[in-house]
Amino acid sequence: MRILIVDDQPKRYDRFMHELQAIDIDRDSVDLVTSSIDARKLLVSQEYDLLILDILIPFRPEDTDNSQNAIDLLFEIREGGITASVPHILGVTADRMAAGPALEQFENWCWTVLDYSHSTDDWLHRALNCVTFVQAKSNEQRGSSSGIDIVVVCALENPELSEVLKLPWNWKPPRPLNDTIFIHDGQLEVAGTVYRVGAVCLPRMGMVATAITANSLIERLMPKLIAMTGICAGVRGKVNLGDVLFADPAWDFQSGKWDGETGRFLFRPHHIPAPTKVRAHVQQLRTDKAALEAIWTGFSGTKPGVSKIVPGPLASGSAVLSDGEIIKGVRGQHQELIGIEMEIYGLYAAAHGASYPQPTFLALKGVCDFADPEKADGYQEYAAYSSAQVLRLLLERYVDRLTK
Repeated sequence: MRILIVDDQPKRYDRFMHELQAIDIDRDSVDLVTSSIDARKLLVSQEYDLLILDILIPFRPEDTDNSQNAIDLLFEIREGGITASVPHILGVTADRMAAGPALEQFENWCWTVLDYSHSTDDWLHRALNCVTFVQAKSNEQRGSSSGIDIVVVCALENPELSEVLKLPWNWKPPRPLNDTIFIHDGQLEVAGTVYRVGAVCLPRMGMVATAITANSLIERLMPKLIAMTGICAGVRGKVNLGDVLFADPAWDFQSGKWDGETGRFLFRPHHIPAPTKVRAHVQQLRTDKAALEAIWTGFSGTKPGVSKIVPGPLASGSAVLSDGEIIKGVRGQHQELIGIEMEIYGLYAAAHGASYPQPTFLALKGVCDFADPEKADGYQEYAAYSSAQVLRLLLERYVDRLTK
């Protein structure tokens, strides 16, 4: 178990360090820095199980205290600007009045806030109780984890899962995970490190089945990354057939309520963005035209032009119609809409709402038609293939960062 303490009053923690040794956490497992800039240097280079963060800290050791420095650090951790994950964060303040508005932000973003006092040990006991909880949880997870690093979820066995299973990841025959889910185990080796991969097909299509399955996978396997590949309908004029769409954000385009007074349905979409670090690496990958052309060249069946990777809003619904009208209606919810499908929001909702260890999540789907009467048949296999191949490229290049 590793702990990071960020506080410009390090003497506060002398007794805390001593008590940690009594519960088998040695001094080498605890880092203590006095500024936000020093904390950032550590957080980008290693992972911690617990962060203890004073509300009033300087940006540099020689600067004066300012709550904004701690708020900025918290924000970067929450939004993925700092690649290392910190599952539990304790705030610390010696003066709630001096903390001002930052206190409310800390109470919203942190596990809890400790009230430091030099005259009582209440804060110390609370801190040690939190450490004991995290330690027990970490030991339990190490004992029960299956060791799966990445899970890929597909809605259809053919052509979606079948294209994932063509990736050169040493797949094994499927094994039952529970009464309804069978998982294919594979291995991805990058730069001498082996990552365990699992691939799953949903028992049925749709957001509900996706959310239930994803939740089971996250709880049972505790993956560091959960991804979805497959096919979708694109928005004509925004994307081309065969393009691979990266969902950012995703939402349920049928969410809302019926207004009895006006006789109208009022849409209330809840948008879930992709994690910042995923977005950054997808942007890097989409500029590699040679790699995308190689994907196109490697497919021998019916195919459109060379694919692009297109990030943007992707909407999910319980059904995708083929009359073209559904896309017109959904575009009213987000003018930048690039596609619609039936599952991604369920995956994003399950991952976004998961407790520790919360996985990184992403969805890539290839455009096989435009959900209108001019549907171009024959591109489903290529769309499933191209989305699986883009996931392969993304992981082969950035798996170490995406699984942190």
